[in-house]
Amino acid sequence: MELGVTAVMLPDLDFDEQLALMRECGVKYYQIRPRVIPAEQAGKPWNPWGNHKFDLTPQRLVKEGKAITKQVRDAGLELWGTLPHLSIETDADEVKMHMEGAAAAEAGAARCGMPRYPDGPFDYEDFLKKIVAGYERTVELAKPFGIKLIVETHCLSFATSPALAWNICRHFDPAQVGVIFDMANFTREGEITPHLAVSVLRDYIDCVHIGGGRRLVTGVDEFGCNVIENQMAPLNQSDLYLPPWLKALNDAQLGAPLIIEDFTPNMSGADRLRDSARVLQRALAGLG
Repeated sequence: MELGVTAVMLPDLDFDEQLALMRECGVKYYQIRPRVIPAEQAGKPWNPWGNHKFDLTPQRLVKEGKAITKQVRDAGLELWGTLPHLSIETDADEVKMHMEGAAAAEAGAARCGMPRYPDGPFDYEDFLKKIVAGYERTVELAKPFGIKLIVETHCLSFATSPALAWNICRHFDPAQVGVIFDMANFTREGEITPHLAVSVLRDYIDCVHIGGGRRLVTGVDEFGCNVIENQMAPLNQSDLYLPPWLKALNDAQLGAPLIIEDFTPNMSGADRLRDSARVLQRALAGLG
């Protein structure tokens, strides 16, 4: 399993700096995030979900995608997919723009999200039908560009767990729709036993997002119950014990890249990547 990194976790580095850091850390795959920096974030400190030094807009990817991928490959690296602000509810013209950018960069795949589940009880089967119909529409829009849609197992989404993601993906050929197997989110929602999780989604797992998180007791409520908050954390300090997850993925022989997505607070993107790469390289070596 080769390592990769998402540009989301490197907001404080420009494009050249990101590539140089990847080479230093022995990271092969680069996952880019075409996005428009929110107006209120412009000029503010670098932040994964705010201001980025490498300001890659969707429009810029359409125009410069080929050149960006050439630079990545010239550095001995490889581009793997895009992470745009895209969902099954996105306007058709905007969907096509994101697909055109991914195609220009020869990215192969683009993440496509969905509405989150309702806050109260709801008709799951009816909601699922609407989600599947949304992906059917978006798959058709992506088809002329040769881009595959990838669903992310993400907390607070309709695909929080492997089984919930499979309920969507099973309606599609794996060549049309795949999955970002996001283990970092399992520290918050959707976790099941590693080999079961991998087996459920085996045919659909295209890449893995790997980061750490931990649950902190921040107080006690009026009922005497602990109040829990989630905090992002280094991989080797995560509540999600990584070795059995890596073993499950390795045993399944998926060949899916491990895309590092470490958002440990109060660290630079470079330090997060260096630390995460070292932890993963050591753990992977232990698999034999």
